[in-house]
Amino acid sequence: MAEEDKKPVEATEERNEEAEAQKEEMPSGDEPSDSEPEEAPEPTVSPFARLKSFLEETNKFLGGFDDLVEGRDKNKSIYLVTVNELRELLVALLHRYILHTMVREDFLYKHIKCCGDSEELLNTEEFDEHYEEAHKDADKAISLPELTTIREYTQAVKEYIELGKAMNNDLIFSLKRLLRKSNTVLAGHLG
Repeated sequence: MAEEDKKPVEATEERNEEAEAQKEEMPSGDEPSDSEPEEAPEPTVSPFARLKSFLEETNKFLGGFDDLVEGRDKNKSIYLVTVNELRELLVALLHRYILHTMVREDFLYKHIKCCGDSEELLNTEEFDEHYEEAHKDADKAISLPELTTIREYTQAVKEYIELGKAMNNDLIFSLKRLLRKSNTVLAGHLG
């Protein structure tokens, strides 16, 4: 009887060894395999979750905007070009949702005061030409944390223009306030 008990145990041990051998032959998730790994699909964000996140980011940026542009007089031209890029995107985003209350020819709007005591205001195209000629080379070496923050929010606006599908009155109100503040900075008034 003792020998009969050993046979089932030996058979079980053999099956376990075979299973272990098969496991070793099969690639596990941790080991590289010859086939290309499948890219995980990007998680989809609901339009309203994206709206909520962008609204929070906008309100946070709006709350700190005055502090960000407080020292603009020392490096005025680089602030103007950075804020004007943001302004153009704000106009584009607002155009999408409130077209009837926005000026269609906004790019012709003379709203930028750059150099000297001249009262002449420039539109975006004129300012871009002036900046290229007069300021671009001098501004290359300037790196300020405030400008980085403005550029990061500008990138967030670009992403929302591309991916955002929802809008509400709170966001429209905040974007309009931000647009007014950026116009004030660009016109050379105190923020």
